[in-house]
Amino acid sequence: MLKQKTSYATSKIAMSWNKVKGANGYEVYRATSKNSTYKYLKTVTTNSYTQSGIQPGSKYYYKVRAYKTVNGKKVYGAYSERKSMITKPATPTITLTAGSKRIKVSWKKSFGANGYEVYMATSRNGNYTKIKSVNSLQFHYTKTGLTKGKTYYFKVRAFKKTGVGVKVYSGYSSVS
Repeated sequence: MLKQKTSYATSKIAMSWNKVKGANGYEVYRATSKNSTYKYLKTVTTNSYTQSGIQPGSKYYYKVRAYKTVNGKKVYGAYSERKSMITKPATPTITLTAGSKRIKVSWKKSFGANGYEVYMATSRNGNYTKIKSVNSLQFHYTKTGLTKGKTYYFKVRAFKKTGVGVKVYSGYSSVS
């Protein structure tokens, strides 16, 4: 069974699969979408592989097949089921624009993100509360109803959905 290791990273995908008894090695294949052509990536002798140099927020599809060398020739087993795997989105950078009883929090697009969560606190090291979740097409949020003269702190993180309802989060932006 092919699976992504749950320690998601922003620029690599780590995977593993069940060992096949008697196998001399495994070939790893990748596709850029569910129905696109799979391309050979690497031959490995262990039941794990890590692909580095991947853009944050990316999603790829992988499959693996075992082989055994018989009389100098590779004899292949069946391909594993395909499995989608993702990288974490990049950590957003935010800017704040203050107005009368309002603060606009803005950020740049985080490639591959499905959305963003905005957090607020009343002290830099205080308890941050999620105040808004927005979709991937929105790159700002304006918090209204604030008290004039009071200081507020904000941070944002991006998320990407795994496809089974689980969100994989970027790091938090710097606190502003």
